[in-house]
Amino acid sequence: MLITLYLGTDIKFETIYQNIMEFLGKAKSGITEAFGDDSDNENDESQTDGHNISNAKKVNVDSKVVQTTQVTAQANTEPARDIQRKPTVIINRATIKDSENQQNPFQNIKIKKVDDNQEPISEIVPEIKPEINSDETIKEVEIPEFKPNFKNIKEKSFTSLDEIEEDKSKSETVLIEPMQIQDENSTNLTLNSENSFIDSKLSDEDISENTKQLNITLNRSKTIEKEPVNLIGTAVLDEEINYKFPGTEFLNTEKAKSFVDEAELEMNARILQEKLETFKIFIENLSVTPGPVVTQYEFVPAAGIKISKIESLSDDLAMALKAKGIRIIAPIPGKGTIGVEIPNANPSIVRFGETVESPKFKNSDFKLPLVMGKTISGDTYIIDLAKMPHLLIAGSTGSGKSVGINTIISSLVYKLHPSELKFVMIDPKKVELQSYSKLKNHYMAASPEVHDTIVTKPEDAVTILKAAVAEMEIRYDILASVRQRNIADYNIKVRLGAFNDNKDMSHKPMPYIVVIIDELADLMLVASKEIEEPITRLAQMARAVGIHLVVATQRPSVDVITGVIKANFPARIAYLVASKIDSRTILDMQGAEQLLGQGDMLCLPPGSPKPVRIQNSFISTDEVEALCDFIGDQKGYSEPYYLPSINEKSESAGYYDPEDRDPLFEEAARLMVQHQQGSVSLIQRRLKVGYARAGRIVDELERAGIIGPFDGSKARLVLIDNLADLDRIL
Repeated sequence: MLITLYLGTDIKFETIYQNIMEFLGKAKSGITEAFGDDSDNENDESQTDGHNISNAKKVNVDSKVVQTTQVTAQANTEPARDIQRKPTVIINRATIKDSENQQNPFQNIKIKKVDDNQEPISEIVPEIKPEINSDETIKEVEIPEFKPNFKNIKEKSFTSLDEIEEDKSKSETVLIEPMQIQDENSTNLTLNSENSFIDSKLSDEDISENTKQLNITLNRSKTIEKEPVNLIGTAVLDEEINYKFPGTEFLNTEKAKSFVDEAELEMNARILQEKLETFKIFIENLSVTPGPVVTQYEFVPAAGIKISKIESLSDDLAMALKAKGIRIIAPIPGKGTIGVEIPNANPSIVRFGETVESPKFKNSDFKLPLVMGKTISGDTYIIDLAKMPHLLIAGSTGSGKSVGINTIISSLVYKLHPSELKFVMIDPKKVELQSYSKLKNHYMAASPEVHDTIVTKPEDAVTILKAAVAEMEIRYDILASVRQRNIADYNIKVRLGAFNDNKDMSHKPMPYIVVIIDELADLMLVASKEIEEPITRLAQMARAVGIHLVVATQRPSVDVITGVIKANFPARIAYLVASKIDSRTILDMQGAEQLLGQGDMLCLPPGSPKPVRIQNSFISTDEVEALCDFIGDQKGYSEPYYLPSINEKSESAGYYDPEDRDPLFEEAARLMVQHQQGSVSLIQRRLKVGYARAGRIVDELERAGIIGPFDGSKARLVLIDNLADLDRIL
């Protein structure tokens, strides 16, 4: 049944449509009676379309007179003339119902827009977007009003989705705009009329059912699920690398010969007793504990002897024993004795391979175990970096500091898988840590802004330290989202699948990150403020999220190891230093100046009142190279573990307001570009301003991107080549 409505422009189509649908839905017999169809066949609605109705009937809808008529391909009935002389609208609306056995009794409604002379002026064919739900009810989509054109488009009605599917293969023109279906139980159809035009004049004849054909293509798509977001670089750790842990075949595992010389021990004990008696200090009992490098002599002084008096005799005892240096411990922690440490005449070497093979290291359950060497008693000394949680190392040239750093790195590599551990290595000396660049795709973490695996430039060091701070902040956000307090608890629950139902964020085990800085003094000399700030933040907060610092320097002065840095490094290691002042700076006590060098060190664990004397295990350069070659030859990850990107320029621009510029800003900028020299003194001389104002102008020029950052005693780099480029910036 094809129905055409002629109505005035002030009549809302939605109101008419609702009333007609209500009217037609009363009963099939009522529909037949309303349109004058005398057919008695109520079950076959398709026969209704074959009748010609000569007499139009009027239907009152909202006090508006609507002329209704039925038109077929053989009939051309003139519309009623009693409708008011206002433009009318023709709207084509089609509905589709997924039913095989029932036809739609109300297949098409066509409405024309004509002028006062009943001449067609336009035809509106809106997009038809019915949505068919799973319960086979029809949901009408709001139809926007527009004026498309038609050409070579035929109208075709469908009563079921199966007819649409059958017609798909026969259709020559596809006029479907695909839509993404969010509900898997619904189907969206779109009819489009692109690339068509309207005839200059439409005939007064009604459009028959076969005049225009709509070719419909049904597009179905699956629901697109949103992938969980990886906030940090853990996605690369999902790759399979079949990593094999290194063995000790390329390490020197030869055990040192016995370092006990009984004759030497007896002689030193006798000399010590005789020398103390000259100062009225009498010894009754004396115990000896030999070690690989030094031997400790313990005794209990007679009653009434002050400990401070014994401590002041270190130089006298060293001269009497002809020793390089002795160390007096008064008293020994946990014992009621006084200890005197005397160097052995023939010290033995503690090999790294020997300590790695020790049962104490193999059976250790520490998160980040560090096998440092052997104590005076010959026991293997192991500490947990995760509990320390940061380590500050100081020692003069030749004291064994660099070997100690190699020992720390090698200890971690022997115990942790590449998916569990990442390093950030900063080596201003450019030669100490270069061997570890072979571990780039196994154990290294990197910054997108820094190209070198081993960072050597101070400006790159600042960038990668800030990237580590950003990593720390993101990790805290991840832990807070699942209410976990530290990385250890988080990783356990991730492996148990406790957070698999989180659709927004991807939860994967986080690797520990150990930041190694081989020479802090050089960085502090060039950019002290820029370096101190991220180091302080990491030292204060990064422990809980698995980021730990190992910072070494050969000059433990107060301008290098500032009070802020020192306060956040409770664990410290002191190798041989030059003076008592340096020993106090690193350990808050004397003693490091009396060490022997070559790996002889004092380790002060957190919470311990006295340091422990240890002979650092020795790993040679060849052994480090062999270890790195063994790991580097294995298949690694496709890329290193990337830290978050840090955009220095955009970060500084966020705090800079150009309106706050100094009045001499532009003149100073032209001056520096012209002379290609970025210095405060140039502005002072040429612009005749004081140092403070000149310094502020230089800071503004740096934030504006005209000059580079501070570079120690050197002049700042001018980033603009000529005045023409400067004018474009200004």
